[in-house]
Amino acid sequence: MPSELLKGLRLLDLTDEKGALCGKMFADLGAEVIKVEAPEGCSTRRIPPYLEDIADPEHCLYSIAYHAGKKSVTANLATDDGRALVADLAAQSDFLVESHALGYLDSIGLGYDALARKNPRLIYASITPFGDGGPGKDYAGADIITWAAGGAMYLMGEEGKPPLQMSLPQAGLHAGGEAAVAMMLAHYPRQIDGLGQRIVVNMQACIVWTLMNEQAMPFLHGSHLSRTGVFFGSADARRKMVYECKDGHISTLIAGGMTFGNSTKALIAWMRENGFGSDWMRTKDWISWVPGVFMAMTEQDHQETDELEATIQRFMLTMTKHEIYAQGLKRRIFLAPVATVADIAADEQLKARDFWTAVPHDTIGRALIFPGPFAKLTATPIGSTARAPRIGEHSDQIYRGLLGLAPERLNKLRAAGSI
Repeated sequence: MPSELLKGLRLLDLTDEKGALCGKMFADLGAEVIKVEAPEGCSTRRIPPYLEDIADPEHCLYSIAYHAGKKSVTANLATDDGRALVADLAAQSDFLVESHALGYLDSIGLGYDALARKNPRLIYASITPFGDGGPGKDYAGADIITWAAGGAMYLMGEEGKPPLQMSLPQAGLHAGGEAAVAMMLAHYPRQIDGLGQRIVVNMQACIVWTLMNEQAMPFLHGSHLSRTGVFFGSADARRKMVYECKDGHISTLIAGGMTFGNSTKALIAWMRENGFGSDWMRTKDWISWVPGVFMAMTEQDHQETDELEATIQRFMLTMTKHEIYAQGLKRRIFLAPVATVADIAADEQLKARDFWTAVPHDTIGRALIFPGPFAKLTATPIGSTARAPRIGEHSDQIYRGLLGLAPERLNKLRAAGSI
């Protein structure tokens, strides 16, 4: 059953990949989300990969995922009639989110000021690469540009090598999530005074906020984080965090103190049971070992850490991820398997929580398995059970039912290329 958390509220979605998640979150929460796209479809319908390698909009995995639960109408914003239809929809909507180039919607009469005159309750969110002020406000912003300008890309990659691109484009997902949260925050004062407002989401700032661990480094440790690949920590206190095993990788951290010391001792004891490790590893006082994750190590510390990490690597190669994880839980060792997509799909914990949801998809003739809701609510469950719409699938329903247009009028609009 659809969620009832935001039942009765309507969001108009005029975004591309920079904001697709925003509308998806509102749909999961029970709002009516109307996706407005060009007659040929939104650019999000042409982002690979494609289901079964069929390169058409209905098999685009991006749109299948991020438009689930939405309705789709087409409107050609290059025509007067297309713009008028969107303005009429906005007049009857509670929220609008868009990610067009700064100033474009203002130039065609669909900016916040114009729409708010007809609908003062409208909460209007604009997702922009660099905000709506300053010298960079008109800059374009692809995913790689946003990660680079936001500072996060500086930390991606190996020491001594150039920064790497984020493997899965997701700057727009951060921005879409922030837009959804911001609009719900604006919804509260609207409940009191009845007035909406405009929100501007800065994608660069969204990425800056992912660096909370880096921002404190100069104050706490007198240095900045840098690219360290599979290692973690500062240059003079690095720890290896990823080890190979029989069927993949395991993440663990070797350190001392009250937080990590007992975990390190337990791992060493396990290795010794299987003939791995030196005597000094067993006798060393790991609880009172001074170096922390970022504190400088002595030459002896470096030598011992290198030997211990090499021993751990040899030990891990004798087992699978499942075997290592089972023993880690039993022995209370600070470790976790590095899960692949296949691992996640077969994860026992997610299965026990009924995380996966089957969504019938008549367009492709079978049901697809979707990730479940991001939270479980006992009284008002969330999560969409409706497939992504076909391009313009709901144009007649919305334009006739919500705007009261006659079938003859819709036929003329189609013939003129306005929808």
